[in-house]
Amino acid sequence: MMENRNTYIYNSHQRCLNRNMKPHVFSAPKDKLSERELEQKKTKLAETISVARTFMTKLIAELDGTAVVIVITDHEGYMIEMYGDEMIKGQIESLGLSTGIRLKEEEAGTNSIEMALKIGQSAQLIGPDHFFQCLHESACFSVPFYSSGKISGTISVMMAAHHASSFHVGLLQSAVDSIEREVRVKKQNKRLLVLNQVLMENSRNGVVLANEDGKIVEINPFAENVLACKKEDICNRQITEVAVIGEYMGDVLRGHNKYEDVEISIANKTYLFDSFPIYDESNQINGAFGQFRDITERLVLERQLMLSEKLSAIGKISAGLAHEIRNPLTSIIGLLVVLKESLRTGNDKQKEYFRIMFSELERIKNLVQQFVMMAKPDQKEISKSSVSIHALIEDILTLMENDFRNKNIKIHYHASYKEKVQIDKDKMKQVFLNILQNAYDAIEFEGNISIDIQQSHLDNGIEIGIKDDGFGMDQNTLDKLSVPFHSTKKNGLGLGLSLSYNIIELHNGRIKVESEQGKGTIFTIWLPLS
Repeated sequence: MMENRNTYIYNSHQRCLNRNMKPHVFSAPKDKLSERELEQKKTKLAETISVARTFMTKLIAELDGTAVVIVITDHEGYMIEMYGDEMIKGQIESLGLSTGIRLKEEEAGTNSIEMALKIGQSAQLIGPDHFFQCLHESACFSVPFYSSGKISGTISVMMAAHHASSFHVGLLQSAVDSIEREVRVKKQNKRLLVLNQVLMENSRNGVVLANEDGKIVEINPFAENVLACKKEDICNRQITEVAVIGEYMGDVLRGHNKYEDVEISIANKTYLFDSFPIYDESNQINGAFGQFRDITERLVLERQLMLSEKLSAIGKISAGLAHEIRNPLTSIIGLLVVLKESLRTGNDKQKEYFRIMFSELERIKNLVQQFVMMAKPDQKEISKSSVSIHALIEDILTLMENDFRNKNIKIHYHASYKEKVQIDKDKMKQVFLNILQNAYDAIEFEGNISIDIQQSHLDNGIEIGIKDDGFGMDQNTLDKLSVPFHSTKKNGLGLGLSLSYNIIELHNGRIKVESEQGKGTIFTIWLPLS
């Protein structure tokens, strides 16, 4: 059972006498911390010491001029901090009681600090309650403070005995209770701050906070990167100065709205943006929160899924209709050839009619062929053989000779590499046909197409360059060249180049395209030699 105050004091005095300690002879305690040890303990109790100064300064003011000294110790009774009335402080230090000293019964006699630590509650010693006579004119009040359920130290008030009353221990207990609560709150806030910093620093969402005046108070690294700014440069600036998101957050601060899943575009990327008000305890807006998350890849995947569904649908339709369309188409073309030969007319109009019919039928045949290519189950398989690309391109140029002549397009062909390579002849022929057809379509009338085949100087491969001086392409068109069903042609399906990219990829090659509106386009195809 815990000793009561009077019993404790009596027993403490008896223990002092049993140690041959003399009440009228006081010696300074010898158990003292080194400067380094004292600093380490101060650091450990820094939060409590800081908060205690605030509350104990208020307590001193409430004592209405009574001279006091405040002492803070750790859980072992070492004096860590001492401040207050300089005269009383000087008297205490003259006895050898200074910071770093340990107030234990064996050296300091009966003292309120060790008493509070041992009994685990507030303790008071007034006048003769102290063992040593030199302390009979003083009064000491000590209250233990706790951290994580354990005693971490004490806070004490020392004053002249004639000023002391039970009121002082109650006042000190109240102050210590407030100090403990404040320290707990600060620790919780610190943990929350650390957690908040971890979340902010590592979040894959951009986060921006503004205060009630519209000034930016916080921004995380992801938002810095997206908005191309530095935290130190943007904080304290008006949120409305920030492009794209500023107007939304400004609107939130004015109490007009809150925003969820607003699709915005920043630096060619797409984000979903949210912004909502932050309220204080009076339900008044005192800030705005904004966050944005990158959905660019998600949109790309969604488009790819839609594209896959389109391709699947095209495949099913093509598989069912290609045969039915191609057979009558072949018959019509054959019959027209027979009809043209049998008429043998010199009528220019009839010749022009036949030319247009053959041209349109060939275009339909080409479109059907593209649908068939999309529908083939072996589209991702290639059958390589030893082929001369030089001879392959010469065949294509012969095939398109009349088309080039009709537009007065000059062909500049140079092949410094004529050796055979391992490729899928039919598929590569389709690639060169598609690119040359695009070059042809890009020139309205009179122009030049240059074709060059050479061995690559940088790696073990060959390069086929196809250049035209047609109308060229803008950056948006360039970015979508490999996307199926994207075409700038009036009657185009947008399948030719998509197929070409796939075929080159199956050959472990690559395509590079350079273009400028009004100046033309260069396709460079690289294929490995091994």
